[in-house]
Amino acid sequence: MMTSARTTYHALRPEAPVRAWVLACLALVIGVVGLVLGWNRDLVPIWIAGAALVLAGLFLALIARSFVSSRTLHVTLDSDGFLVSGPGYRREGQWADVDSVHSTPDGSRLVIASGPVKRVYIQAPGGVADERMMAVTKDIANRLRVFHG
Repeated sequence: MMTSARTTYHALRPEAPVRAWVLACLALVIGVVGLVLGWNRDLVPIWIAGAALVLAGLFLALIARSFVSSRTLHVTLDSDGFLVSGPGYRREGQWADVDSVHSTPDGSRLVIASGPVKRVYIQAPGGVADERMMAVTKDIANRLRVFHG
């Protein structure tokens, strides 16, 4: 979370894909072993399998890395309004237009309502409320309280 005098920024990032990282590391290690064994003993099929595993491990590591960075939901709040943006999603609004803010019972999702139709959704990564989501909820509640008196 980044805070200045008027603006607060929250980044709701998904948890690191541990399973993908473990599989990528295993593929890399087994692939390197296959490359070394295949090269030293002139076993071309093992060398090819090792190279394929190294490439698969690198690809999986890159995918895991891009998953975390591309699935981050950015919430920027200031004294006038809010901006919520993420992959394929960008919504903004003014506190003056907000009619209500609702939360699911577990606190994993917020809905900011403006008028009869407009809704802005903020969902915790993985659908589980954590301290980051609670901080966003508290910040929005404080800003609405200050704005509406």
